[in-house]
Amino acid sequence: MPPSPPHATPTLYESWEALADGLQVQRLALHLPQLRDQTTASKSGASAVTGTISSALVARPAALSDPPAMALIEAAKLSAWVNLPSEHGTPDTAANPLAGAAEQVDGLLLDGVSDEPLRAAVRAVSAASAWWVGAFAAIRHLGVHHARLTAIEANDTVSLDTLRAAVRVVALGTDQRVLAHHLRHDSTDEAVRLAYCRAVTEGIVTEPGLPAFLERLGELRLVDLVSTSIPWRGRFMKYAGGTGAGQVE
Repeated sequence: MPPSPPHATPTLYESWEALADGLQVQRLALHLPQLRDQTTASKSGASAVTGTISSALVARPAALSDPPAMALIEAAKLSAWVNLPSEHGTPDTAANPLAGAAEQVDGLLLDGVSDEPLRAAVRAVSAASAWWVGAFAAIRHLGVHHARLTAIEANDTVSLDTLRAAVRVVALGTDQRVLAHHLRHDSTDEAVRLAYCRAVTEGIVTEPGLPAFLERLGELRLVDLVSTSIPWRGRFMKYAGGTGAGQVE
């Protein structure tokens, strides 16, 4: 079901969602110097990602110039999610190799949806999802294992296919948030209801493989980004169990 109506007291689940959002922003802010260092021309090799260079992974997404679409994103509490990639993305001329995975999610969910601001909003948060995964992947080698909290080994790389799968999960979760907000205010559009149902269904299909997939990702920032982006039974396990997810930083 979509989240509670506007102006209602946030549920515990919604508070955890806000906490997870804040954690991603905090982690980016703390590691911006390392990210910039990793993506400079002199150090553009991908030490933690096979098959690409770091600067391409954080190529700046296309700017969103649609005020109604931006209003939808702000109402879904995802403005920082979209604005920070625009602010800190690299002006790389090569396309982000993860962008196609986000576009695949858009194509699946937006089939039949004619509301242009909504379509633009969904595309923007999807493109931002590719950027966030790419940003944390670029500094993956500086992180720790999500369960053992031991340093990532220098030869412990991650493939582009694994990152593309991560993007699909993150984009699915953020797109669902935008669709849910829209439905809270206008539930009469059958195409949007179907899009939301497709997002929920895809989440259900994805859930059984998530624990093994998170172990394959390995690194704490990437694991938290993916695991808290999509509704599933393990989404806020750290918060429910009292574990401080940001304690490593």
